[in-house]
Amino acid sequence: MRRNIIICLLLAGITLAIYWPVRNFDLISFDDPYFLTDSPEVRSGLNWHSFRWAMTSVVATNWHPVTSLSFVINHQLFGSNPGAEHLVNAVLHALNAAWLFLVLQRLTGCCWRSAMVAALFAWHPLRVESVAWISERKDMLNGFFLLLTLWAYARYAEKSKVRSPESKVSYGLALGFFALGLMSKAMLVTVPFLLLLLDFWPLKRVAGGEWRVTRFGLPVPQRPGATRQSEGGSTLNHLLFEKWPFFALSALFCVITFLVQHRSPAMPSLDRLGLGFRLDNVIASYLRYLGKTVWPVDLAAHYPLPVNGRSYLALWPDWQILAAALLLVCVSVLCVCQRARRPYLAVGWFWYLGTMLPVIGLVQVGGQGMADHYTYIPMIGPVISLVWLAAETWDAGRIARVLLTTAAVVVLAANMVLTRHQLQHWKNTVSLFQHTVAVTGENTMAEYILGLGLEDEGRISEAMVHYRIAMNSNPTIKEAFYRLGGRLVQMGKWAEAEQVYSRLLKYLPNDLAGHLGLAVALPHLGRKTEAIGHLKAVLQQDPDDPGVLNNLAWTLATDSDAGLRDGREAVRLAEQACELTHYQKTICIGTLAAAYAEAGRFDDAMATAEKACALAAATGEQDLLQKNQELLARYRNHQPYHEVASPDPAEPSVVDAEKTVPAKP
Repeated sequence: MRRNIIICLLLAGITLAIYWPVRNFDLISFDDPYFLTDSPEVRSGLNWHSFRWAMTSVVATNWHPVTSLSFVINHQLFGSNPGAEHLVNAVLHALNAAWLFLVLQRLTGCCWRSAMVAALFAWHPLRVESVAWISERKDMLNGFFLLLTLWAYARYAEKSKVRSPESKVSYGLALGFFALGLMSKAMLVTVPFLLLLLDFWPLKRVAGGEWRVTRFGLPVPQRPGATRQSEGGSTLNHLLFEKWPFFALSALFCVITFLVQHRSPAMPSLDRLGLGFRLDNVIASYLRYLGKTVWPVDLAAHYPLPVNGRSYLALWPDWQILAAALLLVCVSVLCVCQRARRPYLAVGWFWYLGTMLPVIGLVQVGGQGMADHYTYIPMIGPVISLVWLAAETWDAGRIARVLLTTAAVVVLAANMVLTRHQLQHWKNTVSLFQHTVAVTGENTMAEYILGLGLEDEGRISEAMVHYRIAMNSNPTIKEAFYRLGGRLVQMGKWAEAEQVYSRLLKYLPNDLAGHLGLAVALPHLGRKTEAIGHLKAVLQQDPDDPGVLNNLAWTLATDSDAGLRDGREAVRLAEQACELTHYQKTICIGTLAAAYAEAGRFDDAMATAEKACALAAATGEQDLLQKNQELLARYRNHQPYHEVASPDPAEPSVVDAEKTVPAKP
C-alpha cells in the first residue's frame, strides 16, 4: 500500500509539474469561447438556470452535460480566469495518471508495468492537446469516469461468484460511472466491448483451455442449467447478457449524438465525403495515430481533411491504402493467434481499434482529418501491449534488465521533454496556429483561427491577410468572409466590402450574412435599390428577423430617393419588428415613428417618437435619445424625415457592422 501511494504521488506530481506552465496560458479562439466567454449561463455561475442549461443544451454540436456543468462550477469557484481553467485540466490529467496505475494494478496484479503504462500515458506529447485546450475538459472527465468504471467492474468481477450485495453495488457503480462518462463525451460508446476484452484478459473470465477459473480463483460465471459441454458458449452468452445495460446506454447515446449532430453543418453528408473516401481516411488515420505515438513530432491543433491531395493529411495512393489495410488485418490476425501465449497483445490492439472507432472518421464531424485529443483513451491499449511485451525480456538476464531499464528511462525522459516543448505552442491562439500552419501547410481553418487570434491582439491588418488566405484556400469558409467583410465595413471600405460579400454569395447564394453585408455596403456605393433587394432576399428566408425588418422599414420610410419610399409598407414592416421585440427596442420604435410620418400619420408618429425618447432615456441610450428628440420636432411640424445624402452609420438601424457579421464562427 505504501509503495502504491508513493507511485501515485510521483505520477501525479510529475504530471502536474510538466503542465504547470498552463496556469499562464490564455483562451484559444477555437471552441473555447463557446464554452466560456460566449456563454452567459457559464458566466452566471452555479444556479438553477445554469444547471438546467448544462443538462439540456447543445454546445458546439455536442450534448455533454457533465462537461458543461464543470465549466459552470469552475466559474463559480474561480471566476473568469483562464489560468484556473487550465489548471483544472492539468489536475484532472494528473489524477487520471494515478488512477490508471491503480486500475491496471488491480486488474493485472503487476505494479511496475502498470506504473510504466501510466507514465507513458500521462507524459506523452499527444496528451498536450487534451490538457492544454480548455475545451477538451471532456477528455479529462471522459478518462476519469472510464477509469472509475473499470475499477468498479474489476470489483464486480472479483465478487461475481455469488450474488452478494457488494457485487451488486459494484455493478451499479460501474454502470453509473459509465453513464457519467458518456455525459462527459459520448466517445465511450464502445466501452461494453472493452469490458468483454478485459473479461478475456486480465480478468480471465472466459472459459476455454486453462482458463476455467478467474484470476481471483472464482469459477467462471455460468448460466443456470448449463452443461459442461456447452460451458464455453454459455460463458460467452452470460458475459454478453450481464452487460446489456451497458449496451443499452451506448445505444441510447449513439441515438442522442446522431440526432444532435446530423442537422449540423459540422456533419458533412455522404455526397460531400463519400464512403470510399471515408474508408481510405479511416485506414490511413489508424496508422498515422500509431506513427505519432511512436514518433510524436509536427503535432498540430488542426489537421485538415485530405481534400484534392492538397493537405498535410493527403491520402496515400490506392496501393498504399491497400497495403495499410493489409497491415492492420495482419496485426489483428497475429494478435488473435497469440491470444493464448500473449493475451495482452489482442486486448491492447483491439482496445485501440475499438475505442478509436467512434472518432476515426466513418461518421465525420467537423473539418479535421484527425485530432491528437482523440488518442486520450485509445492509446492506452497499445501502450499496455508494448510494456507487457517488453517486460518479457526482464528474466533474460542482467544485461537485458539493464538495457530495458535504460530504454524505459530514455523513453520517459524524451516524452517529458517533447511534451514540455509542444506545450509552449499552446500559450495563446497566435502561437498555436502559427505553429499549426508551419507544420501542416495549406490549412484553411488554421489560417482563419490565426486571424481571430491576431484580431484579438489588435493586429487587424495582419488578421485580414490571414482571412484572405483562408478565403482563397477554400471559398466556402464563410466565417472568413464574415470577419473580413465586417472589418472592411468598420473601416468604411465599402467597395472592398462589396467585393467580399459578392464573392461569398457566388459560392453560397443563400447565405443570409452575405446578403446583409451587401445591404450595409451597397447604399454607400449609390446602389440602394440593390441593397433593398438583398434585404428582401433575407426576409424570404427569415421573415421574422427584426433587424432586417427594421432596416428595410427605415430605408422605405426615409430614403432620399422618392421612388424608393413606401410609407404603408414601411409601417407594416416596422410594426412587425416592434411586435417581435415586444416594443423594447428603441431603435425599432424610432423607425416605426419615421414610417408613420412618411405615411402621413403624424399623430401616431409623435406618440411613437415620444415612446422612443422615453425608452432611450430609461435605458441610457443618449445618442438615440437625442436623435429621436430631433425627429419628434419634425413630426410636430408635420414633416417626415428624409435622408439628404448616403446613410450615416449613426442613423437608426439595427443592422450594423457587428450585427451583420457574426462575431464567432
